[in-house]
Amino acid sequence: MDFSQAEINDLKKVAPDLKTVQEGGYTYFYIEKLQLPEGCSPVVVEALLCPTAHSGYPCRLFFSSKISGCPQRNWNGKLRAIGKNWFAISWKTKADLSLIEMLSIHLKALQ
Repeated sequence: MDFSQAEINDLKKVAPDLKTVQEGGYTYFYIEKLQLPEGCSPVVVEALLCPTAHSGYPCRLFFSSKISGCPQRNWNGKLRAIGKNWFAISWKTKADLSLIEMLSIHLKALQ
């Protein structure tokens, strides 16, 4: 799936240091410092946004650590990529979203 430069630029508004990473047949958008919703701990994490189908979900957002201080969620996703362990919650989105919509919907799960 290709994303336009305009769409990537929209994502860069909330993740200025955005990088694209290819690993294991997937494309990820690496966000070095993702600000989490109020009340979450930690406040800032690294994240990998997988904008394509991954492990039975239309897209996934993987965090560098499990998040506390938010509603209880099912942490059912584990990933080893770019030399690190990553974690994801069970949170389905719909298909055909823009990158910024994917990120926004995943972050709403933590509110």
